[in-house]
Amino acid sequence: MKSVLIVSPDVYSYGAMLVGGVLRDRGYRVRIARGLHPSDVEKREIVGLSLVSVSHLLGARGFVEEVKRKEGVKVVVGGPITQAPELVFGILPRVDAVVMGEGEDTAPELVNAIESGEELETVEGIAFLEDGTVVRTSPRDPPELVGRPLPEIPSDIGHQDIRGANVYVETHRGCLGSCGFCQVPCLFGRHVRSRPVDEIVAEVKAFKAKGARRISLFGGTSSQYGSDSPPQEEMFVEMLRRVSEVVGARNLSVPDLRVDGNSDEILESLKRYTIGFVIFGIESGSNRMLVKMRKGITVQKIRDGVERAKEAGLEVAGAFIVGYPGESEEDYLQTRELVEELMLDDYTISIADPIVGTPLAQEVISLPEEEIPVFMKDEGKIGSIHGLSVAEARALDLMLTASSARSRPIVVTNGLYGRFLEEVKKQGEEIRQSIKMLKKFLGRWKVKRS
Repeated sequence: MKSVLIVSPDVYSYGAMLVGGVLRDRGYRVRIARGLHPSDVEKREIVGLSLVSVSHLLGARGFVEEVKRKEGVKVVVGGPITQAPELVFGILPRVDAVVMGEGEDTAPELVNAIESGEELETVEGIAFLEDGTVVRTSPRDPPELVGRPLPEIPSDIGHQDIRGANVYVETHRGCLGSCGFCQVPCLFGRHVRSRPVDEIVAEVKAFKAKGARRISLFGGTSSQYGSDSPPQEEMFVEMLRRVSEVVGARNLSVPDLRVDGNSDEILESLKRYTIGFVIFGIESGSNRMLVKMRKGITVQKIRDGVERAKEAGLEVAGAFIVGYPGESEEDYLQTRELVEELMLDDYTISIADPIVGTPLAQEVISLPEEEIPVFMKDEGKIGSIHGLSVAEARALDLMLTASSARSRPIVVTNGLYGRFLEEVKKQGEEIRQSIKMLKKFLGRWKVKRS
């Protein structure tokens, strides 16, 4: 029976641990690792790479080349990036197969096929290269989220930090929204599939037993848990209560919410059973851009949602996106004005990132570079001084604005200014690189459907 090594580049991804648990229960010897270290790979081993972004693909090139020199090693790629297998093969042509979409049912069949020497065409839900053609097998139905095994949890899980949590535990898949920049509805669909509360609690206990102390719960939008099984609010509150009993409210976070659709009961339960901190996906202060982003909210709904959360005693952060294609200077200024008005507790400022599989990615592929803000040279003072693009200059300006326009203002020292500048340049360069790869490889390959 072959050994399987599942690798995440940065942190132990939840998906990697989940698939590891599935394979472990099928009798395979499974190891989970973070960081792309060829020395971790043994001869005749199957290596699964859990990858999220184009940056992950680019960062894995040297690793794949080196481990493929080892005797009998097979490399499989899974994760959200697999919505575009043509891109995977364009950057990593020596990969043996790509698991498309949700992988817990596909992975054991693929590993068995590789081990037994069966034709890969017999495995649903994968892609592979054959004589320069990308072969996509028949799609697989979404997996059941009931009765699955516990994840394969590394012994040092308690040492990692993902936005303040040791691990994010999945409560459901899918989202009722259709934001054009978000991969969740593209990967999991717009129908919410919720896991049983008992199984979520058992999983949290398993992570705690392995040393994880701080737990975050995630799905598409956190408060949509139970939307497929009314009464939704009661299910969500019960889930929070029971998980909180295991780890304590000070160690539980449920950060990612929409500003709309949160009842008083939901907000009160977040205050009672969690650390009381939420992140609203606000994105823009321009109604025109909110429509373009397919966000499904208005600026007034943002104001109302933030006010209700504050009245419930929650600390509120806002996630904002700048540099979206079509964003005008007026749109940006409306976003800055909203930041100044809301006076939130914290902020996340990001340049629009065309994640593979999203409508935003499709849009930027079709646009010339001169119409994409991350490629457009900024002619203003801040952009001219630092050589920034329009998107980078807006991100830096909004970071500076958000530092003072918050409940507890932050003094912008030279050091903090430098960190902001470094961050926007890093974001800009990674996004430009991603767009170039999307334009280069998507549509290049001949595709055959098996």
